[in-house]
Amino acid sequence: MKKSTRLVSIIGLFALLIVFVFAATAIAQRVGGGKRGVDEWVIMTYVPDNGYTVPVALPVDKSGGGVAFDFFPTPDRAMLLASDMDTIKKFHEGNLSGKSLSAKISIEATLGATFNYFNNDGTGTLQGGWADPGGFVRLYFQTGITTGWNPGNPEGEAQYWWSNPIHIDLADLAARGKKGITLQVPLDPDSWSDRDGHMGTDNPIIGGMLYDHTILFNKATARVTKVGLSFGGGGWWAFGCGVNDPSVAVFKLNEFKVKK
Repeated sequence: MKKSTRLVSIIGLFALLIVFVFAATAIAQRVGGGKRGVDEWVIMTYVPDNGYTVPVALPVDKSGGGVAFDFFPTPDRAMLLASDMDTIKKFHEGNLSGKSLSAKISIEATLGATFNYFNNDGTGTLQGGWADPGGFVRLYFQTGITTGWNPGNPEGEAQYWWSNPIHIDLADLAARGKKGITLQVPLDPDSWSDRDGHMGTDNPIIGGMLYDHTILFNKATARVTKVGLSFGGGGWWAFGCGVNDPSVAVFKLNEFKVKK
């Protein structure tokens, strides 16, 4: 799907998914844990070769026990994920109900680095799409394989979840330097919203039908297939971020945990 596709937001907070492949690490394991460790991780990136229509999986760098990637001047770094789903199934059989996701992250950047994010409001332009100042990173998980945004299918949209409101601005994260921060979010319905902007506690009536998003959220956490981090800003939570020239910034994921 193109980044230019417009979404309708619920209370101004909505998110667009790009479909990816990921597996969580074992309970309390470092990023490098498991059979392939850091080799599982990729950074999903919009590229000019396909007209910025869908992100592609690009390699990440090894960084100690974790992984790292550099931001582009364009807002095209979209999601940091691992490419193998076997680990999460092995340790949890996909059921993360009652657990938490935790990511120890940092940004090492040049002094005064400023960031940007993709926005389809038509203000300002950078290669790869429209962009506004700022951007943030938040946790993400998914169940199922449905593609294409379809707000008329709330159960389909409820396959994709972002931590809400917990996130951190990229500039604030960069200001912390190597120390970074640990984002930890319990997998409960009042801490996440889906691809159509519904919180896990919402109960909207759509097309004359009541959709209990708490039930939908609980179904999703019981069948998790993909987990990771997403980068965006405004209402475009997975459309990508970049760092403005001449700044340089390297994002590092030092540890990812599924905690009891």
